[in-house]
This record gives sequence, structure tokens and C-alpha cells, in this order.
Amino acid sequence: MSGGKHFDRGHLQHVLSNPVYAGRIRHKQQVYEGQHPAIIDPEIWDTVQGMLQGRASIVRDSVKKASTSLLAGKLFDETGDRLTPSHSRKNGRRLRYYISHRLVKDRSQKHPDAWRLTAEQLESLIADVIRKKLGQPDIVTTLIREMSASEIAARSAALSEFQQASQHLNLVDRADLTPGTLTVRLSTCELSKALDCHTDRINGDELTLTSPFRMRRRGVELKLHLGDVPPEVDRTLVQNIVKAQKWLAMIIQGKTFAEIAETEGTSKRRVQDVIDLAMLAPDILDAIANGEQPEGLTSDYLVKLGVPAVWTDQRDLFASL
Repeated sequence: MSGGKHFDRGHLQHVLSNPVYAGRIRHKQQVYEGQHPAIIDPEIWDTVQGMLQGRASIVRDSVKKASTSLLAGKLFDETGDRLTPSHSRKNGRRLRYYISHRLVKDRSQKHPDAWRLTAEQLESLIADVIRKKLGQPDIVTTLIREMSASEIAARSAALSEFQQASQHLNLVDRADLTPGTLTVRLSTCELSKALDCHTDRINGDELTLTSPFRMRRRGVELKLHLGDVPPEVDRTLVQNIVKAQKWLAMIIQGKTFAEIAETEGTSKRRVQDVIDLAMLAPDILDAIANGEQPEGLTSDYLVKLGVPAVWTDQRDLFASL
């Protein structure tokens, strides 16, 4: 049996927004005139749709800042693949991401070159690039051709109102991510609105912004940086190297892996995996101590791959990271 239940808000929403009653038919996202007579006057139906949209916007606006991916449809990776908004939930919190579309389109395959970036960090980064560009002293005369003194003052005042990240991101026409480089193309149309001038006067040669772009991962945490990545000591890696050197000294004194594991309160396998870190070349140890090692040189990488015994082999291997 089915039915026999009260209508809830979802049922009413479906009935009130069904174009069939107005003599129309919906196919996918488009509504077309149907061949059947309307049982509700189309003008009344359209009025109801406006009322429904007006009510829905109250709810949407309250969560818009927290849920909207402002760069949707504007981000591309080095293969030309679009970065698609995605999200997950952790401890009841909604976490937004931008991911290469191939991760969504073809889930059966692994895509080691695909991107998966935290939305808030990436949006903040791109907004910062635009903010710096618009903050240049001569930016108005750079962006707009043939301006009078009075126009310069008026356009500068209009641009000074752009303080929020959402305003800066609204100016983005396209952003391309490649390993090491971020390229942002500003929208001629949106910029002309912001500067209150005709699109023909916008200098298109000044709309492409390029900045060095780096990522640094520490465990599961990913940080995005403009320009060179600031030195940051990987404390987990340093601690594991110290353990490895301690355990190697115990081996030299005649201890077995099992004895070390029992003394240290860990597993024999863990001791065997980590102890190779004691074999790192002195210059590599110095780089790690200063936070200047390659981005991919982490404890997990070294444990899984192993450490070559020859120092020159280590340098050659790590140089490729």
C-alpha cells in the first residue's frame, strides 16, 4: 500500500512548482509550452513561482556565504580539466573543496595528477592576488584608457569600496592552476561594472595576473602559499629521525629489533621501518632541520619508499620531489 499520509512541505512545494498545471512541460532543466490545456492560469502560476522563489531566497541568503563556491565554473587545472565544487562533513561541519572533474566523472580510475584543494584557502589566495593588483597606486589609469583627472578620482573611489573577498572573486573570469603557477584572468564585463565605465575602455592587456603558487603538506593538512613556500620544520619527520638515530645506536650496542620494540613500547615492524631514517646524508639532515627539504620528503614517503644506502642516490631521488 502507498499513500494515506498527510502532505508535508515537500509535497506542496512539488505540486505548486509543477508546470504541467500551467499547460507546460519540464524536460531536464528547461520548461516548454505543452500541447495540453492549462488547468491553472499561467499568469497565476508564474506569480506563485515568484512568491516561492522570494521565500526560498530568505533561507538561501542566510547560508550563502558559508556554502557558495564562488569560483565554480572558473577554475581549471594544467590538463584543462575543470575543478568542480565538492564537500565533505567532519564533526557536523561542512568542508568545501575544489576537485578536478575527472575525480567525479571517472571514479573507477586513480588520478594521481588530479587536484583536490580546500575551497576557503584557494579562494582566499586568489582574492589576495586580485587585491594586490587593485591596490597598486596607478591601477585605475592602467586599467582604463583615456581618463580625465575627475574620472580618475571617481573610479579610484569606486575601486576603494572593493574590500571583501567575495567582491574580488566576482571579478574572476577564469583561473588556471599549474604546478608552481597560478594565473587569473579578470572579467572585462565585471570590471567595467566595478569601475563604472564601458567595456571598450578596459585595457585587456592588464587583465591577466600571474603569481608563483606552492602547496605544502604536513600529514593530512595541506597549506597553500603564494610565492616561495616559507621554511617550516616538519616536526614529525624530525622526531622520527631522532628515534631512528637512537634505535641505530641501540642496534650497534647489540640490541635486537624485538628488544628495542619492547623497550620503546612499539612494534618490531615500526622499528624496522623507521630506523632507515638514521642513514640520511648530513646535508639532507641539515635541510630537514631548517625546513628546507623538498615538499614531498615526509616520514610517510621515506617509510614507504625506503632510504637508499648511498648518499648520492638519496640526493638524486629526493631532487625529483
